Amino acid sequence: MVDKQKIIQYWHVEKKSEVEIATELGISRNTVRRYLKSFRHALEQSQVTGLPEPVLSDFLLTIPKYNAKNRGKRKLTTEIMQSIDVYLQDNAEKCRTGKRKQILKGIDIWELLQGSGQDIGYTVVCDYILLRKSGNQEAFIRQEYEPGENCEFDWCDIRLTIGGVDRKLYLAVFTMCKSNYRFAMIFQRQDTLAFMEAHIAFFDCIGGVALRMNYDNMRVAIAEFVGPHEKKPTVALLQLSTFYGFSFRFCNIYCGHEKGHVERSVEYIRRKAFARRDLFDTISGAQNYLESVFNELNDKKLTGSTFTIGELMAQERDLLLPHPGRMECFVLQEASVDKYATFTLGTNHYSVPDHLVGQKIDIKVYANQLKIYHQGKIFFKHARDYGTGQWIITLDHYLRTLERKPGALHGSVALKQAPWEVRQIYESVFRENARDFIEVLQYCKSHEISHERLWRVYQQLLVKCPSDISVDKFKALLGNNPQEVVINYPDTEITRYALELLTEVGDILYKN
Repeated sequence: MVDKQKIIQYWHVEKKSEVEIATELGISRNTVRRYLKSFRHALEQSQVTGLPEPVLSDFLLTIPKYNAKNRGKRKLTTEIMQSIDVYLQDNAEKCRTGKRKQILKGIDIWELLQGSGQDIGYTVVCDYILLRKSGNQEAFIRQEYEPGENCEFDWCDIRLTIGGVDRKLYLAVFTMCKSNYRFAMIFQRQDTLAFMEAHIAFFDCIGGVALRMNYDNMRVAIAEFVGPHEKKPTVALLQLSTFYGFSFRFCNIYCGHEKGHVERSVEYIRRKAFARRDLFDTISGAQNYLESVFNELNDKKLTGSTFTIGELMAQERDLLLPHPGRMECFVLQEASVDKYATFTLGTNHYSVPDHLVGQKIDIKVYANQLKIYHQGKIFFKHARDYGTGQWIITLDHYLRTLERKPGALHGSVALKQAPWEVRQIYESVFRENARDFIEVLQYCKSHEISHERLWRVYQQLLVKCPSDISVDKFKALLGNNPQEVVINYPDTEITRYALELLTEVGDILYKN
């Protein structure tokens, strides 16, 4: 720009020739000639239009640009373009299989390329991706929030492969508007119990309660619409707000931008967590992975701040409402125990102790577990199953009946669903003598001996007498102190001699 101004000044004001200008500035005569030609053309245009000042000002203030129209890409090699195309194809496959909201974005593709050792800029990657996109971009209006004042909640669905089976699950996401602190939980249903338990877990996590919660028009929060703008909250939301003391606000219909923080968090957490990994053995494993992801995100610095999101949340925590304790949320139901010693919840059967056949029981239904009560006493807990037509059976519930019907054990669902340690002991030792096996299990139940300890005793018997394992030997070892007691003998010559003698006697007895 400076050279351009000097060229114009030397020619137009000082009346120097093109050769003199090129020599003095050390610039090619072709460059000098090109700028002077453009300047003369601007002078002609100013005389034609009769507006010399705007035309000359535009020319003199326009920064020279290098003509890069025909220049090739130096960093965007064919190899990198092929890699980006592979990621875009994966995105297309996810969209085809219902995982549209878990696709990789430009920043994710750039991070993956950087991780593989590719030297490429973020904007170059985005420009290449935008060649395949079109459409107008949405504008956002920035808001300012007071610490602890606002928190937003929303649901989203995710598709994960759990234990080799494709599952549609749901993510409950919270975002504090001031610090942008994020929290998320996985649920199998988007129902009232999940809605309540998500809030309880979030308030436990942050150690306080936001002054106001913001929701869209979700069924678990709105019972009915009263007129075009008024909404009646559900009983669950009223219970939560009364117990924890927060107020709430609903967005207008089809106005998700009114809670833009959590809308962004839903997309951000789902992409950061499950766009790169969607295969898990169990739902709890997926939840543990999700917690590590959003904790990592909360350790990053907030844009425009020198503090991390977690540090800002710590400052915001002092202004939250006090945490009143953990609210218990459940649905109480009554059920009858059928002839199989099970009760039915939905289409699933859950076992209870067999002496309750024909009686009434009370069930506290939680989002992820069931608690069974009879006459005010809790009998058992079951993990809640969201399948269809499932039988969830516990072997210990049928020991009284199996004592009279030992032949029913071998083909029973109770044995097939028993812990693998129990099944292994049965197959290895008691397959031809079910009555003795039931006696061992009854002994463990009456003495509150865990299956893990039973397995350890079995391992000891395999070492000591592999060909002669019996009920009495199980009881003898199980009846000893469950906790190993370490005795510190005095280190004397008599003690050492006595221990050696006992060891020799033990070896003789073992060999015989």
